Amino acid sequence: MPLGAPSYNDDEQWELPAPALFGTKMRTALLMVVAVLEETYPAELARYLGSSISSVQRTLDKIEDDGLIATRPLVVRAVTLNPLFPAVKELRALLLRLAEGYPEYQRLKESRRLRPRRRNKRL
Repeated sequence: MPLGAPSYNDDEQWELPAPALFGTKMRTALLMVVAVLEETYPAELARYLGSSISSVQRTLDKIEDDGLIATRPLVVRAVTLNPLFPAVKELRALLLRLAEGYPEYQRLKESRRLRPRRRNKRL
């Protein structure tokens, strides 16, 4: 997985609050997580949102149809805010400002661990 894996306990439950600003709380929370993590993938989003992967995939499809996010296939479907969206800077600023109001999002970002480098790998 090129994007890294979250460091979490199996017992730990993420409850990510969000207003229904983008239609539903799920859509808003999903967009906020994508903005905070910058790049993620559906299984990680499902884990953080406490939802099924199929539900997250459906929501991602709808948001991608709206042009707010962009996905690209790597080993898995990588998800980012759409850099071609006309107001991407303003959207990212709004989502990050919303996330500041909820300490869970900061904790989420801090708990995410990127995979360590292979020993003796060149820089």
